[in-house]
Amino acid sequence: MTYCLNLDCQKDKRQNPPGTKYCLNCGSKLLLKDLYAATEPLRDGGFGRTFKAINHGKFEEMCVIKQLSPPQEFQRKPGHFKKYVRLFEQEARRLYELKHAQIPQLISYFEEDGRLYLVQEFIDGYNLKDELEKQGSYSESKIRELLLDLLPLLKFVHDRNVIHRDIKPENVIRRDRDRKLVLIDFGVSKQVVAATPNKTGTKLGTPGYAALEQRHGKAVPASDLYSLGVTCIRLLTSVMPYLDIYGDIHDDLYDPLEGRWLWREALPKGTKISQDLSQVLDKLIQEYVKDRYKSAVEVLQALKPPIAIVSPPNKLQPGNAVNRSQQSDVVTETPLISVKLESEKGIDYSQLQKLLEDKNWRGADEETSVKMLEVMQQKSRGYLSEEDIRKFPAVDLQTIDQLWVRYSHRRFGFSVQKNLWVKLGGKPGVYDATIWEKFGDRVGWRIDNEWVYYSELNFTSKAMPGHLPGGTVFGWEGGVLCGVLGLGGLWFLLSRRDL
Repeated sequence: MTYCLNLDCQKDKRQNPPGTKYCLNCGSKLLLKDLYAATEPLRDGGFGRTFKAINHGKFEEMCVIKQLSPPQEFQRKPGHFKKYVRLFEQEARRLYELKHAQIPQLISYFEEDGRLYLVQEFIDGYNLKDELEKQGSYSESKIRELLLDLLPLLKFVHDRNVIHRDIKPENVIRRDRDRKLVLIDFGVSKQVVAATPNKTGTKLGTPGYAALEQRHGKAVPASDLYSLGVTCIRLLTSVMPYLDIYGDIHDDLYDPLEGRWLWREALPKGTKISQDLSQVLDKLIQEYVKDRYKSAVEVLQALKPPIAIVSPPNKLQPGNAVNRSQQSDVVTETPLISVKLESEKGIDYSQLQKLLEDKNWRGADEETSVKMLEVMQQKSRGYLSEEDIRKFPAVDLQTIDQLWVRYSHRRFGFSVQKNLWVKLGGKPGVYDATIWEKFGDRVGWRIDNEWVYYSELNFTSKAMPGHLPGGTVFGWEGGVLCGVLGLGGLWFLLSRRDL
């Protein structure tokens, strides 16, 4: 069906048969720019309407059309409307420049028949509010995974002087094809409305998620972090704000008299949240900016991720059982020959070699993280982006991997981990939650369906194949969130053909 976008068209008569060029009810043109045809409404908000659509100019590909509604102040005066169009174009260009795998690509933006439109990539998946309703309250591990996915994305956005302004479960979609979280609705129209003539302190964002300063028209990067923190506690508790019959908002998770969030009291029975995650969440949702994290990097540095407990061979659970022959498998064909300490970037790997030779596995693990940051000149940032991982010099990657393989007698190393991932059915570079959990069980990073802390990893030569290096993925005590690579970055590393 083709859906009519004319606001004056009778609602129950807006559907038209496929291929119809003009609405059978009101006669309005149905194809925007003779390319984009709306098929069904998705959302209707205060700043515009969103529709699922077909891009006839690109192999009938699915897309999303957002029809923006200019404020009354702009509509009354032609001069103001021209300013609105100019501001819209400026903000649309900024959105177009946000090229990131977890942000829907902007396909086009234009004015037609006195209305403004954005056309964006369609993300196939469920938003986190829908996911919450289907699967129930989030666990600590799911909240950590969420932070792992979204904090680097927010750093990317904030580094480009963009503030999202409306982070909430409905605006985060878990993409079906790779299970990555995608941030939608960057609110181009909201940012333009903020510049409405004769209006100051325009309130932007969603009640129950927007920070104090944002409610007074002064959004900063920490405002997005506040909304992210509130999103986390709502997913943990399943408590959402709601409107009563008079249109007033109520929020059982917040006590306005004491000015504090009551999320601990609202946790489902049996839910356990570690002290370090609790402290991070508490600081994210502080009322005043001065008491909050100022950047996504600060949160990354403060959060200690959960890492797998290593299970002794005789205590493995039946569901996670790995037989003794599996534990001693030779999982790489790399011969045990001497390793040349080669580096494209002039990095000295002699200390890593010495630590491995002395069987100082923990020291070698931490040294590996340090050297990988040094290779890409990211020691101050503390982690590698997906682009860094793709560009990581093959010579250096092979030197690090070969050192681990040689001195562990083919037990540890990135190539060992890649081999195991593929053997378990994983596809290099593709996230699969089921395979990832199997992989965690197989290498000893998971037990009883829980991921725990790095300090409890097994830093002995008897650890399961692929158990180390671990710090590159998970971080170390007092270290950055999810180490150098992070869980997401691991897929990009395992897709390298030079391993």
